[in-house]
Amino acid sequence: MTSGIVVLSVVMYLALLVPSAGLIVTRNRTLAGPPAVPGEPGLLEVAYLRGGPIRVVDTVIARMCEDGRVSVNSTGELKVERAAAFNAVERALLARCGPDWGTKLYRLRVQLQFDAAVDGVSSSLVKCGLLTSPAAEAKWKRAADVQVGGLVVGGVIALGLLGVPAALPVAIVALVLLAGGIKLRRAYGPRPKPGLTPRGQEFTDRVGRTGPWSVRTSAEHPEGVAGVVAVHDTVGPEPDQPYLHQLRLAVRTRPATSTTAKRSKSAKAGKSSSSYYSCSSSSAGSSCSSASSCSSGSHHSGHSGHSSCSSGSSCSSSSSSCGGSSCSS
Repeated sequence: MTSGIVVLSVVMYLALLVPSAGLIVTRNRTLAGPPAVPGEPGLLEVAYLRGGPIRVVDTVIARMCEDGRVSVNSTGELKVERAAAFNAVERALLARCGPDWGTKLYRLRVQLQFDAAVDGVSSSLVKCGLLTSPAAEAKWKRAADVQVGGLVVGGVIALGLLGVPAALPVAIVALVLLAGGIKLRRAYGPRPKPGLTPRGQEFTDRVGRTGPWSVRTSAEHPEGVAGVVAVHDTVGPEPDQPYLHQLRLAVRTRPATSTTAKRSKSAKAGKSSSSYYSCSSSSAGSSCSSASSCSSGSHHSGHSGHSSCSSGSSCSSSSSSCGGSSCSS
């Protein structure tokens, strides 16, 4: 072989092998996430794992309806009966009810899922190693793009070397590696959006099948109706509740979601409270609407430190651990 063919062969193999190895390593690191945190996720974290941001919203609405803080009438209008919030997502819900403490349920569901408080739940799951982070997913996508580029470069060189008798064995091996790289890209390529890590998937599957959280009878569930909604969606609780029927109707009502989503995303920082939920500890910075204020108080088992809102005063910070359990004792 001439020195030129040797150089092309080396470049070809490097292009085929190195980016593919990088894709494997990046994919495994992304799915592994940070070290496991002892304990179990709380109520809102379970809801996010089982159904994403919208399940978190439905769980919060079910909890607030269950204890009488909000009500939903037969026309799908949500009304605040008692302006008390026990975590940042509930404060965000109250802030979106406006000065008359009422709003359409379907509109609230769409807007609240894009709130920064709900993003705080996903951030907690990332830190717990149960959900992959958007940044890690972006690295995974870049590694996949580099691998595709390497396959193109290696494939072009291999096809060129097929016409050189002395390099024919090298080119054939390269084409075999090219086929393997294509299969690798299909199997190890990134997902369209961030998803569960293997630990997160295992927990999500287990919580719906076994243990006290898997029951559908609200009286037997550790978190009542809200807990059943978190695990099994609004069709899960037994016996059924009128406000759950309205939630199911709201799912089928489609407002102008694209406009609503853009408006909600642009208003995240200034309009509603954001939170940091951790599997080991949860703290929420509070921010109230113009018609509400916060003071510390207490809730039933599983919650500590809540905000009770009333007109005309200011906010103090609060912390909450939702769901009666956290990732560490």
